[in-house]
Amino acid sequence: MKYEEIESLLKFDEKESKLFMPNEIFEDLQNNIKKGVHIPVAYSYYYLVNWLYRHAKFAYNQIDNRKMKEILGYNPDTKGIDYILKKNGALDTMGYTETVKDFPVVWELSEDDGLTFTLLSEMDDYFKEEIKGSISRKYTVKFPVKAFHRHIYDEEMKGDYNNGYEDGTFFEVDNTHLIPFEVFMYCMNNDKIGCTGFYLYAFLKMNNQIFRGAYDIPMKTLAEKTGLPYTTMTDSLSNLRKYKMVEGIHNQEFFCIALEDHKRKANSYITNEFTQFTNEPVEYERIKVLEVEEYFELLEKQQNQENGQEFDSDTITQI
Repeated sequence: MKYEEIESLLKFDEKESKLFMPNEIFEDLQNNIKKGVHIPVAYSYYYLVNWLYRHAKFAYNQIDNRKMKEILGYNPDTKGIDYILKKNGALDTMGYTETVKDFPVVWELSEDDGLTFTLLSEMDDYFKEEIKGSISRKYTVKFPVKAFHRHIYDEEMKGDYNNGYEDGTFFEVDNTHLIPFEVFMYCMNNDKIGCTGFYLYAFLKMNNQIFRGAYDIPMKTLAEKTGLPYTTMTDSLSNLRKYKMVEGIHNQEFFCIALEDHKRKANSYITNEFTQFTNEPVEYERIKVLEVEEYFELLEKQQNQENGQEFDSDTITQI
């Protein structure tokens, strides 16, 4: 779905930009979603559920799973990801969401009470009937559990989280990462980025926030830590760099498969802000690559240089 379509459908206002996600979600999804290519879908869906609930968007937009699939770039009739989204599906089972009929129609933020929601069931009968008259009797929404109750859950008393204490990401932002909603819309707008790019960007953004700057990580390790197939991850990372969502810094002059371990240095990655993204792909600097034969020729020439002979720097080629 195009950026403008999402913006119009959800009546997005720039004041609704900020959304915090729990850092543990990356590990939790990998432990519960068996197909690596579906992990980004689960992350993106949960992000959208959080945003819709936080800004009380269900009452007037009637966003259901079919519409959410469209927003995420899927055909609404797609069945392959239903095991993640459906009632008692993967996210419900994980304790990240609950499928409910009641939903917020108003939210308020005050110094005295903090963030509060007024649910449809709490409205007067006239308003309640007006809303119910415009939606299906089977209409359900997802309650974002981790946004309200993050740590303690009493399995014996389903629905009793922390005895009512709200320590979720809507209320406490320790150990979270901030992803503006504009970034989400931008990713869904671009089929080269989509859910996979959004997920990978969010993972890198989390680590930029943790390490307060560039995040150093080998590409193989990045695939392992995100749970993405290696080729899927590298293709997505390349697209993030092409659209200036992520900057990559090469910490070594060249790469060769014969390069000794102690000479290998991980790339550094920096996530850009939304205003720095581009609408068209642009070329980015790629690391110089040497064939094995070239590498050993280079080593020999370096040794010769140390012995006083000339060193030809043109040996290094770039691809």
